[in-house]
Amino acid sequence: MNSECVVKFTAMDQVQTFIDDIRKVPYDVDACHGNYVVDAKSLLGILSLSLGREITLKVRSEDSTAGELLKIIAEKYQ
Repeated sequence: MNSECVVKFTAMDQVQTFIDDIRKVPYDVDACHGNYVVDAKSLLGILSLSLGREITLKVRSEDSTAGELLKIIAEKYQ
């Protein structure tokens, strides 16, 4: 089951808080922008996608709660 949502960061402190939150998710989460895909749990990966851009988060898991967890986290960064 794949779930996805969109987030946008405007400040470095948002990125750091996001990384702290997303690392608590027990699933693999990718961050995508255009042709670029990075590990969403990687600070350098997220920063390489640049601040101010919309980033699509994708979680891959068979667990039905994975999408719900992702949406709760993403709501903080809309």
